[in-house]
Amino acid sequence: MEAILQQYNNTMPSREVLMAVADKFSESPERKGKITVQMKQVWNWFQNRRYAIRAKSSKVLGKLDMSPMSRDDSAAARNVPQGPQQIAAPVHVPSVPGSGKGASENAIFEFEAKSGRDGAWYDVANFLSHKNLETVNPEVLVRFAGFGPEEDEWVNVRKHVRQRSLPCESSECVAVLPGDLILCFQEGKEQALYFDAHVLDAQRRRHDVRGCRCRFLVRYVHDQSEEIVPLRKVCRRPETDYRLQQLHAVNEAISAEQKSMEQYMASATSGEMMQKQQNAVPPTFYVTASLPTQTTTPELRRSEISTVVRSGNSSAPLSSSTVITSAPATVVAPGGSVSTVPKGN
Repeated sequence: MEAILQQYNNTMPSREVLMAVADKFSESPERKGKITVQMKQVWNWFQNRRYAIRAKSSKVLGKLDMSPMSRDDSAAARNVPQGPQQIAAPVHVPSVPGSGKGASENAIFEFEAKSGRDGAWYDVANFLSHKNLETVNPEVLVRFAGFGPEEDEWVNVRKHVRQRSLPCESSECVAVLPGDLILCFQEGKEQALYFDAHVLDAQRRRHDVRGCRCRFLVRYVHDQSEEIVPLRKVCRRPETDYRLQQLHAVNEAISAEQKSMEQYMASATSGEMMQKQQNAVPPTFYVTASLPTQTTTPELRRSEISTVVRSGNSSAPLSSSTVITSAPATVVAPGGSVSTVPKGN
């Protein structure tokens, strides 16, 4: 099934492919003659898997997208028509108390309907016909999204038709609270469908790169079974939109306050630095220069020696250790005689 989904580029396969997959599962050795896998179950798996893939790739947090999308898309308020999928019969849908929505009377919503065959909820593609509109139990003939005419059903408008539930993004787990009625994806041995459930408890966990890690204890309405499920299996009711709107407003207010505080701190810091610079005493620098004394002692060349230092009764050349400087110098020759050598000699 994963390979088929990749082959179809994450789009819903055709009905023939879904039926072939269901038949293949039903004919497997562990199911043959015991469990029959229905095409609806295969369709629901693809529907849920597509949503999981798109929700993982979509990282838009804290924003409410008001465009209409299918259940496998991001959560959206269902108040915009979706092109060719229009209501074929005028159906009055009772408003939900406390929904807090200011939708106009002419707005076209997207709906889901409860099937009388398995008790699960499916997206409605079209309302084909209606009857008993003057009674307390009006009915409509619905075409379920992704199914053919053979799956059309007459359903009670007041009990089994409602505005479509919204898949939850990672940032929307805060809108799911204990006591809420949700639409939950239940995976069993024989079926994997969407059923009504009540949230009994919510275990909040820190989110990471994988998204929401919270867990919810739910009790299904149809069989009273309980299960701990992740957020990806939960579809919240549109009546909870006001919670996200309130949270979004609070986050915007906090963000604006933080931005204002940062600007104030930056301004205060800049003013303080300027004040310090104005009050600062210019520093005085003292520089002491030390020039090295260089004494040049040229080497005495013997060809230039024409003078002898006389000592007593003998004449002797200058010793090789004698040094002549560029200034007048006093020379002590062997024997103790002293002579002054002029500059340059």
